[in-house]
Amino acid sequence: MAVQKGTGLFGPVLGRLALGEGRPRSMGLAYLLWFGCGLFGLHRLYLGHRVSAAAMAAITLVSLALAQSGLGLLGFAATGAWALADLLLIPEMVRDCNEAPGAAAPKQAPTAAVA
Repeated sequence: MAVQKGTGLFGPVLGRLALGEGRPRSMGLAYLLWFGCGLFGLHRLYLGHRVSAAAMAAITLVSLALAQSGLGLLGFAATGAWALADLLLIPEMVRDCNEAPGAAAPKQAPTAAVA
């Protein structure tokens, strides 16, 4: 089964609903996601940075598996530093996400053309 470009895994409607596409992003919710699940990158997923969110989650999950050997500490250090950097970058990421061409803009009444 081929997935059409731009439809996502859940299809065009569910994909937009699941990720909240087309809605303005909240800085408060982004910080809440960062605080609760920062090492897993959920704040990045919420702000549309899907690839880096997947990378953060993968590094964290591999680090959890390797925690007993001591190698996992390197992964935790990497994602921890990344999450701390995101603490400062979230306002810019929210601004970029809300100013993107596909972001929801306030609805304006249509104007009549003046001849």
